[in-house]
Amino acid sequence: MGTATALGFLGLFLLARPKTTEPIRFCHWECMKFVQMWPGSFCVALAQRFECGVSESADSWTIHGLWPNDVMNCCSCWHLFPSDLLDLPSELTQHWPSFINISNFDFWEKEWHKHGTCAACTEALSSPSKYFGAALQLRTIYNIDKAFQRAAITPSCNHSYQLSTLHAAVRPILGERHDLQCVTDSQGRQVLVQVKVSLFSNFSSGCAATSTKDLSPYRPCESQQRVFYFPPNQQHPRDPCP
Repeated sequence: MGTATALGFLGLFLLARPKTTEPIRFCHWECMKFVQMWPGSFCVALAQRFECGVSESADSWTIHGLWPNDVMNCCSCWHLFPSDLLDLPSELTQHWPSFINISNFDFWEKEWHKHGTCAACTEALSSPSKYFGAALQLRTIYNIDKAFQRAAITPSCNHSYQLSTLHAAVRPILGERHDLQCVTDSQGRQVLVQVKVSLFSNFSSGCAATSTKDLSPYRPCESQQRVFYFPPNQQHPRDPCP
C-alpha cells in the first residue's frame, strides 16, 4: 500500500470532537506521537526487574504506541476486552508484541488505558478497534524497515552509522519532525532503539507541538557518536553484541 493510498484510507476517519456542549478536559491535545521500537536493542537498557525476551519472529520494527501529547490515563473505567480486537489479534501479535514478562494482551491493555482512552475523544480513534487499527495502518505508512532497506542500512554488531545517515533514510517518510532515540550499552556504544514521529490529527507528519511529559528512558541519539543498529539476539537480548 502506497503512502497516498494509506493516508487516503486513514483520511476516511477525519478527526472531530464528539458533539457535546460539555468540554472534554483531555481533548486539548493537538499532536500525537507514533512510536516504533527496534527489538534488537529494546532489552539493552531495560531494568533487571523486568524479564525481557525477543522471539525468533521479531526481526522488524514494532509498534511501541500511539500517544496523544501531554495526556495519560484519561478513563480508568473504560476496559479493554479481547472481543474488542477480534479482527486484529494476528496483526497485533506480529507488529505490536510484548518483549517483557507480560502477555501481549496485557501490554495492549496498558497502552489502551494509558493512551488510547485519551485519544478516544476523537472520531478516528473512538474505540479500541479504531485505535489499534489506526496504529497498524500508521506502521504501514511510516515503515522504518523499508526506509532502511532502501538506504542499505542493515543490523550489525560491527558496523555503525553516522546519525545524519539514519536521519536521511527516514526523512522522506517521516518528514523533518521525527526523533531517533538511543540507549548506551555496557561497552559505551550508542545504540538505536526507538523512532518517534509527531503527527497532526489527520495522521500526517510534521506537527510542531512538543511534549512536556517525556517519561521514556530513551534519549535523542547524539551526532557526536556513531550509532549502532544491533541485530536481534534471542539468546542474549540484553547484550546482543558482546
